[in-house]
Amino acid sequence: IYVTTEQRATVHRMNDYNYTDSVKCGNHLFVYYIHREADDSLKAVVDENGDKFIDNYYDLTILRDGANFFRHRFTKLSFGSQLDESFRKNGILDGFRFMSAEEGKLTFGVCVSFPESDMSEPFVLTIGPDGSSKLELDTTPDIVEEDLSV
Repeated sequence: IYVTTEQRATVHRMNDYNYTDSVKCGNHLFVYYIHREADDSLKAVVDENGDKFIDNYYDLTILRDGANFFRHRFTKLSFGSQLDESFRKNGILDGFRFMSAEEGKLTFGVCVSFPESDMSEPFVLTIGPDGSSKLELDTTPDIVEEDLSV
C-alpha cells in the first residue's frame, strides 16, 4: 500500500511597506504616509493550488501643514460593496499609491488583485479639501504604450 502525505500549502505574505512623501496643493503642504502590513486576522485567500495568501491592510495618514488631516485603515472589506463575488473571495488588497494633487484634492490609486496574477480591480480614492473621502472604481481605461504610437 502506497501512502501519500498531504502536501502542505505554502503561505504567502507581502512584506511590510512604508512610504512617505509630500506634495504642495494650493497654499497647503500635505505629507502622506502609506503603511502596508499582512494581517493574519483578515480572511486569507487560497488559490487553486492550495497556496494561502494572507491579506493586507493599508493605513493612510495625511498631515496638512503639520496638523492631522486624514487617517484611515483600509482593508478589502472597505471596497466590498464595489467588488464582485470573485474578487471578494479570491482577491487581496495589494496596491496603494499617490496619483495627484489638484484643486485641493488628493487622489490615490488602490488595487484589489488575485494574488500573483494580472487580474485586478483598480479604485480611485479621493480625499477632499475638508478631509472627506470618496472611493470609487477606476473606470479610466488602461493606456498601453502601443496605443500611444501613431
